[in-house]
Amino acid sequence: MTNMKLKDKLKPEVLAALDNAKYQYSSSHRAIFASLNSVENYRELTVNQLTNIFTFLPQEFKPQTDIGWLYGDNILAKKHRI
Repeated sequence: MTNMKLKDKLKPEVLAALDNAKYQYSSSHRAIFASLNSVENYRELTVNQLTNIFTFLPQEFKPQTDIGWLYGDNILAKKHRI
């Protein structure tokens, strides 16, 4: 059984929001998706990777609290939240 990558655990609307940066910021878009495809869990991302991801998301998906930064509930599909 293969393990799911973090990209597969994100809310569809988060993936769509990240895709909005695809053409205007193509190198950032590639870096973000490389990060999401390189790990299986949110907690494996570095602070730099998280910052890059949240830079390209609308306010509604950005963490509003320290707990949001820690667990990523704002971007993860409900069944993949801790």
